Amino acid sequence: MNPTKRYLQTLLTYYEEEVSGETYFLGLAEHFVEHKKLMLLAKVERYAAQSVLPLLEKYALSPRDESILKAEGEEAIQQHQNMGWLQFMAHIVQRYPGYLDEFLALQAMAPKEDHLVLKMLTDHEVAAIDFARREIAGDPGSLDSLNQYLHSVKDLKNTAMSLNET
Repeated sequence: MNPTKRYLQTLLTYYEEEVSGETYFLGLAEHFVEHKKLMLLAKVERYAAQSVLPLLEKYALSPRDESILKAEGEEAIQQHQNMGWLQFMAHIVQRYPGYLDEFLALQAMAPKEDHLVLKMLTDHEVAAIDFARREIAGDPGSLDSLNQYLHSVKDLKNTAMSLNET
């Protein structure tokens, strides 16, 4: 299956949004006491973006300059910087399933050989939603899903590297 123009445009857009998202969470970290948790969310965004970079290279897609993407992330900070922590977590639980649906739609239009990489993009959203739900519930293990996601991305990279060496 050859990739459609819509798939390629959407893939590029979602990559750029992950780069912006990292800046967004880093910026929010300055406004919340829970700054270490937001730093971890930023790291998850970075890993999600990095996980799809091979697809951008595969299809010769060129993202906009990173300074533009970071500026977009900084603009989004203002919308949520004055929320309380649990209010922000509720926002994630309410809004992020929509992103999850978008990532699943991207995966559905993708060539089959891209599915594993795109699953890493989808999985990061699942981890963020799970984290927020667990934060609201007061679960001391709320960071588990984020850490498991980061570990799984490292495992995927190691597997890909070993396959390339053979």
